[in-house]
Amino acid sequence: MSLHESLNRATAASRVLRQLCEALLCEGWAASLQLDRSRTVSWSFRQTRFRARGRRGAFGRYRLQEGSIEVRDGSTWRPASTEDALAAVTEPSPALDILRADLAHTEHLSDLSTLHIPTATRRHRLGISALETTLHEGHPYHPCYKARSGFTDADHLAYGPEHGQTFRLTGVLFNHSLVQQELPHQDFWTQELGREEWQRITALAEMQGAPPGTFHLLPLHPWQHAKLQSDPLFNTWRNAGRLAEIGPIGEAYRATQSVRTLMNAGTPAHAHVKTAMAMRNTSALRTLAPESVAVAPAISNWLAQVLDSDPLFTNRYPLTILPEYAAITAGRGTALDGHLAAIWRQSPEALGLPANSMMPVNGLALTDPDGRPLIAPWIEAHGLDAWLARLIEVAVLPVWHLMVAHGIGLEAHGQNLILSHEDGWPTGLIARDFHESLEYVPDLLSRPDLCPDLSQIDAAYKHAPLDKFHRMSAPEELRWLVMDTLFVFNLADVSDLLQRHYGLAEATFWRRVRTRLDRYAAEHGMQDRQAVFAPFTPQIRAESLISRKLEPESPQHGHLIANALATDKG
Repeated sequence: MSLHESLNRATAASRVLRQLCEALLCEGWAASLQLDRSRTVSWSFRQTRFRARGRRGAFGRYRLQEGSIEVRDGSTWRPASTEDALAAVTEPSPALDILRADLAHTEHLSDLSTLHIPTATRRHRLGISALETTLHEGHPYHPCYKARSGFTDADHLAYGPEHGQTFRLTGVLFNHSLVQQELPHQDFWTQELGREEWQRITALAEMQGAPPGTFHLLPLHPWQHAKLQSDPLFNTWRNAGRLAEIGPIGEAYRATQSVRTLMNAGTPAHAHVKTAMAMRNTSALRTLAPESVAVAPAISNWLAQVLDSDPLFTNRYPLTILPEYAAITAGRGTALDGHLAAIWRQSPEALGLPANSMMPVNGLALTDPDGRPLIAPWIEAHGLDAWLARLIEVAVLPVWHLMVAHGIGLEAHGQNLILSHEDGWPTGLIARDFHESLEYVPDLLSRPDLCPDLSQIDAAYKHAPLDKFHRMSAPEELRWLVMDTLFVFNLADVSDLLQRHYGLAEATFWRRVRTRLDRYAAEHGMQDRQAVFAPFTPQIRAESLISRKLEPESPQHGHLIANALATDKG
């Protein structure tokens, strides 16, 4: 291994260890924990002692200095490794083995990317499609940020968003009895693929004895299709003539940040396609829950109607959505449930905005290779105070107003939100990805007449208990979703960056957010509605992301954290 490669490997290992320890500390795995005035964090996992330079930031997010984590070994301290932390935190188990493998794979694939991709500088100037490939850092909290289980090195280079390679989807025709689809109109395939390509596919289908009408097309991610070649049920269907494979179809795609959602490489304004992949990334297998696929268009249509019903989403708190307008799933109720699915979503490039006036919100907390924040030119141009006030207005209030005034919560994490801006000055918010993650409380809906009856679309919703899918039992559930994704695991990374690079105390950042939320409620007579969500209690729940990896069989109710919004107004 060259010195250059060795240094890169050490950097990836250091980040994986840092995020592992930060997450474990945040989620209460330390047997003892102490912060001293010299900015040293000392803790123990069971009997093993660790220490690092660092601090506790907003919402209980521990921020450790990379490369400073040490473990007590006998009478001396030495640099800690990921294995030191894993061995110390819990007893051996199959779950721990999976976590160990995911951490090692994250480290390996991070190293591979570092060796193969050129260093992108000044990313703030790039268009939205380019940002989907160059914002390659991955999850800033979860230590398995590039786990991508099942990806070989070749898969990572071919299908990882960092590498920007193009590939086509694989067409599979399934007998209509295996398929559930929600398409917007009869000419869907002609519109999506072009008349000539659809005629080619139709001819291929006839040749294979799988004519349209009897068989329905489902495009699969090529990686997923390759995985299915060894699946017994897939092979049974093939041998019985219940499916036919017709090879690559349509135009070329590239992976977005989420890996499984693909953007059109040649025509950026064409739809994004979200595909099912039996790949584990962070904590979740990236298949698609079929009941959520079935209702995706209805959820998007409903949300669009709610936004249209309230002029504040146009003139005060601009919120645009990228609707999911078509969805197909195959194999419901079989061993391949969730493994065969696709959702079509409007591309941000179809909105008519300049491509370089949109940035995924997770980009706001990143730094370029020279250590300079991506947003540094924006802050220099507009001034920190003015820019931050505008960011709060544009990035927080649309999501907050949807929750407080309309009783609907979005999973507003950094990849799901796009900031529209003019030379860095925030102008609006664009939201995406609703089929699984939108939640509502029936009694708090402003327009219950608009809410679709999902049980009419899919039987899974007919007798579903509260809190299982989209319908929540209490306002605290919406608060948990919204505050977790918008604040705890999203804008808290921005507040940390502003403290480190600009000396703006995180407490000041969050005091400004709190002040603006109180003013919002007062301006609209929403004080009582806002209070229903109890958003300013001293402690709130956050999702336990690393605990889910360590204890997959335990019901995860989250962990309590200090609420950065529980502050005196000022």
